[in-house]
Amino acid sequence: MKKLLIPFIFAAAVLFQSCTGPRGPEGPAGLEGPIGQTFEIENVNFNSGNDWQLRRTFSSVNVGVADSDVVLVYILWDVADGGAPIWRLMPQAIDMPRGIVYNFDFTPADFTIFIDAPASVNLSSLASTVTQNQTFRIVALPSDWSDAKMSAQEQVDYSDYNAVKARFHLDESKIQKISAQ
Repeated sequence: MKKLLIPFIFAAAVLFQSCTGPRGPEGPAGLEGPIGQTFEIENVNFNSGNDWQLRRTFSSVNVGVADSDVVLVYILWDVADGGAPIWRLMPQAIDMPRGIVYNFDFTPADFTIFIDAPASVNLSSLASTVTQNQTFRIVALPSDWSDAKMSAQEQVDYSDYNAVKARFHLDESKIQKISAQ
């Protein structure tokens, strides 16, 4: 039995030795972390004719959103002295005593940005600075990249657009700008 085992071990060693070959070429480097998709909608006007809302499909802006993705919407709130935009995460209060806010909702197919208020509020009384020529930045992020998987130092303050931009590698030069008109 011992005599049969030795040739068998030798044959197995030769067989496994012959399974090696030259190493193939290295593939391209992947991106670090998830990539978000971002676009901007400018010249948004809210009025009674559009029921105080803007509705669009993601396909109309060439953005794919999976069932599991997260969508964040920021409103251009102001411009700093140096010209830097100040973005605020929505929902964003317009008139808290009366309960009026900018808000949004989304499905994997479409999104709606709207002015939300109690039924007793007459939205026609809002100033044009609130209802006309608004700009929104929409960011679609993969939800499988959650804060639960990140260390405390890596977690993102989603209300800070610049933190989101840095964490998800959003390239300002590639943001598609679309007119709502």
